[in-house]
Amino acid sequence: MGTAHEGQAAGRRVVIVSGAPGAGKTTIATGLAPLLGLPLLAKDLIKEALWDALDPPVADLAWSRRVGAAAMEVLWSVAAQCPAVVLEANFRPASAYEQERLRALGGTVVEVYCSCPPEEAARRYAARAAGEGHHRAHVLPVLDPELLAEFDRPMGVGELVSLDTTAPVDVDRLARTVSALLAR
Repeated sequence: MGTAHEGQAAGRRVVIVSGAPGAGKTTIATGLAPLLGLPLLAKDLIKEALWDALDPPVADLAWSRRVGAAAMEVLWSVAAQCPAVVLEANFRPASAYEQERLRALGGTVVEVYCSCPPEEAARRYAARAAGEGHHRAHVLPVLDPELLAEFDRPMGVGELVSLDTTAPVDVDRLARTVSALLAR
């Protein structure tokens, strides 16, 4: 006989919104989650809250990475307690650890992979970094090509919906597609 946690994992519904920084993940996830009626766990929101609470003495890349790693651990822990959830983060497809954490959630998984040309993702990121509402937890003003290359493909966990975010995305249609995949 399985545990209650195992039963929850079997019936769990997880939507992963993945892609490179600047690919449009946050825009897609914040529109998609309410249409699906699911809570959204977004790594950057967690990172920013942790950053504000810890108030690092210096805003450098080492602190940003450390707080970002902590944010991912919070995301994994909270997601494991959710029977249904949308997860948004810059998941790394080459990371065996992240692959295992996603698989360990169990249940039905749908990945929404956001992509655009690397030059466009870098342009969007730089514009956001220079913007007025930019949070100080995100210390890099620009992204180099090697970093963007880390997100060159989907995670490959669950059903896949690929989006080209260079054109407007019909989020209502996307929600219907994702709902159908979750219902399988």
